[in-house]
Amino acid sequence: MRRPKQLATDSSSRGVFITATDTGVGKTLVTSALVRCLTQRGIDVGVMKPIETGVLRSATARSDGARLRRAAGNHDPMAEVCPYVFRLPAAPLSAARAEGTTVRIATIIRAFHALRQKYAFMAVEGVGGVYAPLTSSLNVVDLIYQLKLPAIVVGHSGLGGINHALLTLQALRQRKIPILALVLNQRRPVRTKTARLQEQSTVTLLRQLSQVPVVGPIPYRPRVNQEWEKDLVRLARTVPITTLARLVLASVPGKLSRPD
Repeated sequence: MRRPKQLATDSSSRGVFITATDTGVGKTLVTSALVRCLTQRGIDVGVMKPIETGVLRSATARSDGARLRRAAGNHDPMAEVCPYVFRLPAAPLSAARAEGTTVRIATIIRAFHALRQKYAFMAVEGVGGVYAPLTSSLNVVDLIYQLKLPAIVVGHSGLGGINHALLTLQALRQRKIPILALVLNQRRPVRTKTARLQEQSTVTLLRQLSQVPVVGPIPYRPRVNQEWEKDLVRLARTVPITTLARLVLASVPGKLSRPD
């Protein structure tokens, strides 16, 4: 893919971009829990989900962007929190084409700047994995680079998690994007001895090979979608999320305060 020209951004921006090794690995859960944990510590957090697919504009109250906004306790316009919402549950490039439109990175950056002026810290959740195409020439890793944010990677703790995680970390390092942590999430219950051994192997090897802090695994939560708010409150207090919050706060120079 052709590399974009660097847009003018403020390199002192305080925030983090939560990306993933794949779709459906728990980005929104981890981001929402992190946001709730930070707000409970008195941090003024703004949230953003620049692109979301598989959602009707009429149903945005149940979208990932809306969940992030509720986690932060904010009331920002959804047009800023989630500038692009597409009906088709597919890669952003395909979803946008299905509606005869194009994702514009400049639009996302303008919305990001508008939100950043209101908050001490920004949590931005991506879509899919780092190479998910946003336009015919740009992908998610290009967006992270242009926003000048460090990254948190969410991956799954089961079989296959090692390869997916290491490839994602390599892609971020190639663009010289700082990586704060790798968060491992259980996508399904670990019920058998073999599954437990596979997870232990994944976690152990990633701690040895990833060269970044490895957080988790976050236990599988079978009713998370039905009991989202209750689960979020509990998860925000767990060791993996409080550890992640400490890593995030340690990455920010000085004390977080509301922008002027």
